[in-house]
Amino acid sequence: YVVVDLETTGLDPVQDQIIEIGALEVVAGKPGRSFTTLVQPVTVQPGQFISPFISRLTGITNDGLLAAPRAAKALEAFGRFLGDRIVVGYNAGFDMGFLQQGFQKELRRPLPNDWVDVLPMARTVFPLWEHYRLNNLAAYYHVENPQAHRALSDVKTTDACYRKVIKDGAAKFGSPQAFLEAVRKKMAPEEGEQLSLW
Repeated sequence: YVVVDLETTGLDPVQDQIIEIGALEVVAGKPGRSFTTLVQPVTVQPGQFISPFISRLTGITNDGLLAAPRAAKALEAFGRFLGDRIVVGYNAGFDMGFLQQGFQKELRRPLPNDWVDVLPMARTVFPLWEHYRLNNLAAYYHVENPQAHRALSDVKTTDACYRKVIKDGAAKFGSPQAFLEAVRKKMAPEEGEQLSLW
């Protein structure tokens, strides 16, 4: 599978744009190659790509985006890296919404990859938590995220947390299959279909 994370200009995949893609392949249970690129968004104001809020949140700057590839080139390279493998992400529906929109708009083709979301797994294992952000799960598992809100750092954190939450879920519910069935029951029907992959 390939763990994926994006940074974006906002929350709406139709109105907003990708500014960074990070990905890490996992082969036979071990981390392999990584992929990362900034993405220059389209803007009406030359050199003004992102809001001050997004810049403060991510550490990505307008200057840093000046030399970044445009979306079509970045997505083409990401698509080659991803291939037909399963995507794993934290709140993966958000990232897949942007990627699917981007592939259709920029590359004129769908992104058909199946995907699995770690977020409902965390909600199932820890039902009483107040917040389920990636940093909450990372703090619980003592996983360091040295550059939170940067795509590749979040990807590595997601992979470490995914491995731990799967293990805890299997222990809590008796088996990996029982855990994933418990997760499925908490999800919408179309989301639950993702879990048939595991």
